[in-house]
Amino acid sequence: MDMQRSSAATAVAALGQLLRSSHGEAPTKVGQLFVWNEVVSLGDTAGSVEKKFLDDPTLPGFIVHAGGVVVGVLSRRTLLTAISQPFGREVFIKRPLHELVQHLDSKPLVLEASTTIAAALRFAMGRRDDMRFEPCLVKTGQAVGLLEMHVLMLAQANLLEEAMTSKDTLIAKIKMILGDN
Repeated sequence: MDMQRSSAATAVAALGQLLRSSHGEAPTKVGQLFVWNEVVSLGDTAGSVEKKFLDDPTLPGFIVHAGGVVVGVLSRRTLLTAISQPFGREVFIKRPLHELVQHLDSKPLVLEASTTIAAALRFAMGRRDDMRFEPCLVKTGQAVGLLEMHVLMLAQANLLEEAMTSKDTLIAKIKMILGDN
């Protein structure tokens, strides 16, 4: 129970940080958002990955590596879907992830850190229906991180709210200058 509370507290703190850059302003690029850096290998068993998901309920997925090269993304939803199929648990849980390859997102959406939040959201929503809300990868130099869609959507909503507030403030200033109430 304490582990779940600390994971939840960490997630809440991360959400607060992801909506503000170091200058106190809302981020405008995906590279400024919180990303996960959890990695698994194709040799890891589905059972060990499931345990990691159970240990951290906030964890959205893993970056899957083979020989140090990113080969895809394994989200919580994808693993649960695979092992919930008839006999899926019996077939996959003790076997290495490479046997789950057909279930992996082997061509995840990869975004450069400089991609605007609005463009990233358009790219993500342009994916197939079943992939639309799956995490994507954010590439910063040689490093990659896993970006959750709800984080991207919250960042976009925050930017929209800031824009609306700025618009209202600007209109109020113009009315004051023009003497119009």
